[in-house]
Amino acid sequence: MTEIDFALQQKKDTEIIEFVGTVIWNKLNENKVFENLSFPERNFIYIDIFESEINHDGFYGFFYNTSGEFSHEVLEAFSTINAIENATIFYKAIRIFPEIPVPKDIILRRQIMGKLKDSDLEKWSDLELDLLNTGEDILGLMIDYIKENKTSFEY
Repeated sequence: MTEIDFALQQKKDTEIIEFVGTVIWNKLNENKVFENLSFPERNFIYIDIFESEINHDGFYGFFYNTSGEFSHEVLEAFSTINAIENATIFYKAIRIFPEIPVPKDIILRRQIMGKLKDSDLEKWSDLELDLLNTGEDILGLMIDYIKENKTSFEY
């Protein structure tokens, strides 16, 4: 039995995601090269990073921190796992930037964020509430995605 098989046998969705996350992060720590992860593993990581940031510091924290480097990859990951509502809301958050694509360079991104108006920050706050109210089952969608791409998650 593989570690992913073991993870998928857990009873709670949160346990499945935590086990899979541990496997992928361990693989990443061992390999040290993000590009060595499979495309599905990278999608998992992008969404994991987003969820962690959005739950701590909202959109502002996501874009301000190094996680903002992966803005467009997160959007693609949401679309790939069929999290259409989350993708739509996140797309709206991205569109608040006066420069598209969102810069990967943290200094440039922070300079742009320094020029955002209070009304832009309020829009992000409203979008954060929209995310909370979607009812979209991100854990369930991620688990379905893992099952569909199980061989890409083997370690």
